Amino acid sequence: MTPQNPINPMYRLDNAALDKKNPQKSRPTRRIPGNVPYVVDNLWEWVRPARFPSRRHCVCASPKAELAQEFGGNSAGTVFQVTQIVGGKIAQIKQQDAKLHDEARTLHKTLLKLLDSNWLSNAPLAQKEAIAPLWMPCLSRDEVESLFIKIPRLAKIKEDLIAEIQFWNEAKIASLNEPWPFDDGEIFFEADSWVLQP
Repeated sequence: MTPQNPINPMYRLDNAALDKKNPQKSRPTRRIPGNVPYVVDNLWEWVRPARFPSRRHCVCASPKAELAQEFGGNSAGTVFQVTQIVGGKIAQIKQQDAKLHDEARTLHKTLLKLLDSNWLSNAPLAQKEAIAPLWMPCLSRDEVESLFIKIPRLAKIKEDLIAEIQFWNEAKIASLNEPWPFDDGEIFFEADSWVLQP
């Protein structure tokens, strides 16, 4: 795919002078979420449709420089424009940061409600330990799925929980050749390479 510049720019707060190492390349390791509870991030990845970029390997950006500055999470960083994106997938949510999505605050409560307070109080420790990996960082989709297949308590609530997860129903696939779906929403993308310009 030929490098492209977006019709509408996107911006990212990153380490100062990182542009000296252009082009940027994706990391092979999984991205640990900084603003979203691990269990929520794992559940989002579990139900992610294949057409969307994985938040495990994504780069986050904003459609406005001031939003990148506010939500970038690196106060000592520099705001860059992201250009020359090669390959990959791009999506956007309407919230300025994924941490502001309702499910970032409520999905873990939904999971606990479905597990049932009686079970949580009375289940043997071994059964609780079996589901504990859901709260670990950066599980893959297959790792989460295996928990919901192998553990009877999770298998029992699987379909009900999937029905509750709306993150991907609300997210939009975005294109470098069209206006962003949301004026202020967080953009996230997977790509082979991209360039940062101060």
